[in-house]
Amino acid sequence: MAASKKKDQKKVVVQAKIPEGRHVAQTQNPDSFYHEYPAWGFHACDTKMWGFTQDKIGDAIWTEILPFLKELETRTWGDILIKAKKQNHSIDVSDLNPVARKRLEELFIEQDSVVSLRINGTHRIYGYHVQRVFNILWFDSNHGDNDSCVCRSTKKHT
Repeated sequence: MAASKKKDQKKVVVQAKIPEGRHVAQTQNPDSFYHEYPAWGFHACDTKMWGFTQDKIGDAIWTEILPFLKELETRTWGDILIKAKKQNHSIDVSDLNPVARKRLEELFIEQDSVVSLRINGTHRIYGYHVQRVFNILWFDSNHGDNDSCVCRSTKKHT
């Protein structure tokens, strides 16, 4: 009887303190952000390539981008990245356009993947998230089967 009670009990390791001189980058479940609502970070926006500049975006910031981001704020990351994974998904950096890979290096951004958020047929926002904050990198208004987009797609109307 005592042996079966021990089997059912789970050991919980409790750490009294973090060792001095050590920095713990991740102290919680890395998937916990799926239950949170997004926040937007614009500090990483690229102004050179696929930039958030007036000459490259024009009125799209008011007519497409901000309304799109505002609508996403009503959904959790789980809804955005899991339920709507056909429209919004991660892309390995190795699958990006060589110009985009080089630009990440120039910006000193070391990510294994970036996230593509689909605004409409040819418009995408690319970035990466740290927990619930999505750090916006690029606005691609020419997504498709061409050399000028962040990530080439051979599918029609995507």
